[in-house]
Amino acid sequence: MSSLKEIEAFWEKVCFDPNYQPEGRYQTYRELVFSGMLDVLQSICPVARGILSDGDWQQVLQEFLREAPPRSVVIRQLPFEASQYLKDHDHVLSETYPWLGELMEYEYLEVGVRFAPEVQVTGPKDSLSLNPAHALGAYTWPVHFISETRHDPDKLPRAEYFLFLWREPESLEVKFMEINPLVAAVFRHLQNGPLNEISLLQQVADEMEIEPGTEYLEEGKALLKGLADKGIVFKN
Repeated sequence: MSSLKEIEAFWEKVCFDPNYQPEGRYQTYRELVFSGMLDVLQSICPVARGILSDGDWQQVLQEFLREAPPRSVVIRQLPFEASQYLKDHDHVLSETYPWLGELMEYEYLEVGVRFAPEVQVTGPKDSLSLNPAHALGAYTWPVHFISETRHDPDKLPRAEYFLFLWREPESLEVKFMEINPLVAAVFRHLQNGPLNEISLLQQVADEMEIEPGTEYLEEGKALLKGLADKGIVFKN
C-alpha cells in the first residue's frame, strides 16, 4: 500500500512535472487543475487579467508551476505564491510587464484582508494595537494606478510606494490608502505588538531620525487619533 507521502508525490508529478507526460484520465486531470488555477489567478487579479492576453496568462502559470509549484492547500492563496515568484525572478513577461508580480500581490492583498480571521485584540491598558485584518505593501511601481489604459512601464513613475489595506471593523469593507514612509513605520512597529502612544512615537522618531519634540509628538498623537477613527488602530 502506498504511503500518503508517495501518493502526494505522484499527484504532484501528474499536475506539475513538465518531464512527466500523463496519459488518459491523468492528462485530463492535469488540464482541469491547470484550468482551475488559471481561473483563480484571473478572478483574484482582475486588473492584471484585463491587461494580459490569454496566451500571456498561460505562459506565466506554466512557468510558475514548473519552477515553483504552489505549496499552500488554500487555492485562493495561489495568486500570492505566484506573485512572489514573479517579484523575485526574471520570468517570461519580465520585459513587457516588469510590474506584474507587484500588481498581482497588491490585487491579492484585498482578498487576503477580506478573509483574514477574526482575532480578539488585546494588550496592556492604554496601549495601541493594529487592526489584525490588514496588509502593508511596499512597491517600486504605482500598482494602485495601473490599469488597462495605463500600464506602459516606460511611462509609469518608479518610486517608493507604501499601500495599506484594512478591513473596517463595522462594515467589514476592505479599504486602502497610500501612505508615506513615516506612517508605514508606525504600522511596522505596531505589527510587532501593542505599544503605548509615547513609546510608539519615540521608536518611529528613532527609526526616521526625527527629533521627538513637542510639535512632533502633538502631530503624532493627532495622526494616531485619525487612524483610530478609521478603525485601523485600536486602543486597549
